[in-house]
Amino acid sequence: EVIKATVSAREFYQLYYTQDIDLRTFWSAYIQKILEVLRIEEDLGGEIYDTITQEVTFVPYPETRDVLETLSERYTLGIISNWDMERTITDLFEDLDLKKYFSVLVTSHDLNILKPNPRIFLSALNEIDLAPYQCFYVGDDPYEDFYGAKNVGLIPLIIDRKGAYEELDCPTIKTLKELSRYLEESTFL
Repeated sequence: EVIKATVSAREFYQLYYTQDIDLRTFWSAYIQKILEVLRIEEDLGGEIYDTITQEVTFVPYPETRDVLETLSERYTLGIISNWDMERTITDLFEDLDLKKYFSVLVTSHDLNILKPNPRIFLSALNEIDLAPYQCFYVGDDPYEDFYGAKNVGLIPLIIDRKGAYEELDCPTIKTLKELSRYLEESTFL
């Protein structure tokens, strides 16, 4: 049944991006759909969404700031995200004092498309005026990030903090600290 909910997530996202629906309505309906899959009849989607948005906090991993500081001295950094919250990712990164490290922030909400759609990756590349083969792309989802990036010619790398993707045929790192070493050892940049 979790697989059904995952499939319906993609269907819901397609609905969201093809119609003029606000985020609260979208997420309330999506949460309600999951409740239906779980055979919970009560109309709780809106209430659960409101609770989540009031309680959610974002905290960077401990190594994030140091790694971004180091990388931003040598590389152009950007964010490509399937972001779908009322609070913009730009505001979030400003509040976390991380925005200063990034030259580009491209979200699914801004373009009305989801990763792995090539357009979201190409939009970011266009903003920084680099060719795909000149860029690493680090993400945590094999489908959206690894294959999405690889399909447009970016050099993909998966951050796999829990070792969940060891069986996949893709390069992985366990923490952002490994990224600098990985970049230095790579001869194709």
